[in-house]
Amino acid sequence: MSSSGPEDLTGSLLFAHPGLLAPNFRRTILYLPQHSPDEGTLGIILNRPIEKSLSELAEGNPDTVLSRISLFQGGPVATSHLTVVSLQWLQGSSTVAFRAFPANGSGELEIDPEWQAGLRGFLGHAGWSPGQLENEISQNSWIVRSPTRALIEMKDPESAWGDFMRSASPVLRLLAAAPADPELN
Repeated sequence: MSSSGPEDLTGSLLFAHPGLLAPNFRRTILYLPQHSPDEGTLGIILNRPIEKSLSELAEGNPDTVLSRISLFQGGPVATSHLTVVSLQWLQGSSTVAFRAFPANGSGELEIDPEWQAGLRGFLGHAGWSPGQLENEISQNSWIVRSPTRALIEMKDPESAWGDFMRSASPVLRLLAAAPADPELN
């Protein structure tokens, strides 16, 4: 009898189930750059844009790379911490390249040209302690999917969750269309 450990979900997408009403994660899509059932999980919310660019936060810095970086609410943990990442769909391989860029001692970012595509800034992140995410998945709080080019490049973050739910199944489509407060129905 062989026993296999929990699946490594690094590089997966999580879609909040329509029944997940917690405000921090309601109707979110997360990318998991790090997952370990024994050490915990790190995620970033892909579909909560903030109406500012990184250059607006970096006062007086006219850097053209920074001016193109869109900002997102990355999650409820460390919301004042900025993380700049490159999230790219790799041509012909059906995989995602992910790299985070910490600021150097002077607060500047050093980003190699090959990583400038797919740059996004995230304020905060999501985190789960060991076994917590697996428990939430078993309770159907999350739908786990492999990434696709359309979801990684996400042209319209604000409608991406609903678009996925409408195409995933008739039941999810109906649940996603329900109002958050049933009394408003």
